[in-house]
Amino acid sequence: MQPTQDKPTKRLKVALETSVMVAWSVHIPSKTFEVMPAQDEHYDRAQQLVGEIRSKVARRIGIVTRTILIESRNALRDALRRTLVRAGSMPDDPSDFSIILNYCGDRLERAAEILSLEPVDQNRKDYFFTQTTGMYSMLLGRASLVTERTTRALAEDRTRVTASPKYWGIKSELETKEVRQEMRQLYNLRSNPPKPRDMEILAEMAALYESYNQEMPTDVYLASTDHSHLSPWRFELGVVSDQITKQIEETLHVICEWPEIIAELIRKLGN
Repeated sequence: MQPTQDKPTKRLKVALETSVMVAWSVHIPSKTFEVMPAQDEHYDRAQQLVGEIRSKVARRIGIVTRTILIESRNALRDALRRTLVRAGSMPDDPSDFSIILNYCGDRLERAAEILSLEPVDQNRKDYFFTQTTGMYSMLLGRASLVTERTTRALAEDRTRVTASPKYWGIKSELETKEVRQEMRQLYNLRSNPPKPRDMEILAEMAALYESYNQEMPTDVYLASTDHSHLSPWRFELGVVSDQITKQIEETLHVICEWPEIIAELIRKLGN
């Protein structure tokens, strides 16, 4: 008699947000066109996730919504232009750019093919959109308290606890830098609030989380390279700014994370 294997207690669903869909699509290999090879700055991250989802496509882990697809198609042109300019590969002839754009558009559609296109209940989406806008309003209120004065005050409090008076000056500067990094998501939010489309996508993810969990326990991840509004902002030496990320999970039960980290999570599921 063969030993039985325990089934996972939770199902996993991973949505690829616009930034990841576009990052995977904007990849121009060498010798494909008469331009220097170029790719989106986050292509390698996106490739890891797309590769893992493709290897387990029968498990229907990867998902997408119509909103994300529309947003990705609309964002592709500008993303490609930025990538080509940065690489010094922008063609002089507009028709050549159109050919490359079509190539990247085909890549986007290939990515969509391995994802389940999920319908979203409009009433629940509207409800969660209200929840999302309220959440970001609360976060903007918290962000207004992040000033240079409060940053230094917090750093000085930490310094007094962790260092002897002899080293307060040096330690205070180090702590100030670390506090600034920790608060980066909130600080950035003041000058860069989320767009309505960002909040719409989050509302869809929350509605899908609710729907999935009516069937069975399910974790819903949103893969994103947007660390201003969604995924954690990570710095060297392990400092993380994730006030917005944590609030999204607490309010909407959606876990926002970088694509390569989610790829590793899928990889650990085995076959």
